[in-house]
Amino acid sequence: MEKKELEKNREAWNEALVCHQNARNKSLHEGFKSPCFTTFTFEGDDILIQKLNEIGLENKVVGQLPCNNGRELLSLLNLGAEKGIGFDISDKAIDEANELKEISNLNVEFHRTNILDIDHRFNNSIDLIFISEGSLQWFSSLNDYFEIVSKLLKPGGKVLMHEAHPFRYFFEQLDCEKEEIELDDFISYFEKGPYSYTCGLDYVGGTNYDAMECCWYMHKFSDIINAIIENHLEIERIDEHNIELCANERIKDLKKFPLGYFLTCKKK
Repeated sequence: MEKKELEKNREAWNEALVCHQNARNKSLHEGFKSPCFTTFTFEGDDILIQKLNEIGLENKVVGQLPCNNGRELLSLLNLGAEKGIGFDISDKAIDEANELKEISNLNVEFHRTNILDIDHRFNNSIDLIFISEGSLQWFSSLNDYFEIVSKLLKPGGKVLMHEAHPFRYFFEQLDCEKEEIELDDFISYFEKGPYSYTCGLDYVGGTNYDAMECCWYMHKFSDIINAIIENHLEIERIDEHNIELCANERIKDLKKFPLGYFLTCKKK
């Protein structure tokens, strides 16, 4: 992935974080004053909690890349993890993450970096890496991404992914003003991109704005699985589901399609 694309994405996320903060209106700052607070409160998160309990968080160092503003990583600490390490390309995301860290007084560190440039000093330091919805689409090479994941994990360390299903991205760029949707309007499953968002990245408040250009990529399910396998990670379980993570309101009957999945794997 070229540096100019990464820089565009960094600027776009910095811009979007302002919208997210306005929409949340300091609710996270209030929430993390409580040692019981987590952001895992949406449909499907009960399954996530169950899988976290099966893996076990006690005495574990957990990592997240990208971690956005740290809300999920801090939630994992409130659920019992010992320490957290988060990485993200957005300056404003890491700034907010550090604000929430101070409020929560949790044992966590956040680093502003391109994920593919994470310092080697973090190699073999993490017991569990959590990959959440919308993470993989920002990387042109999943092999490069999972190479970093594998390096960060301790031997026997695990990955828990709760990601949007590749099928979900068929609906990503549909024109919501169009009266009728045809097959040609959908993104091809086999065309990687890059694609661009034109209405901004405000998935919190749902506002559209004259946004900075940013690039994302379409990855087939086989691309994801093969990248995991090629980087010495052993897949333990995959569970697909039809929970609407971020559904386009123009698409009817989304429950008919796979919209997300849970995947666990272990470093050999």
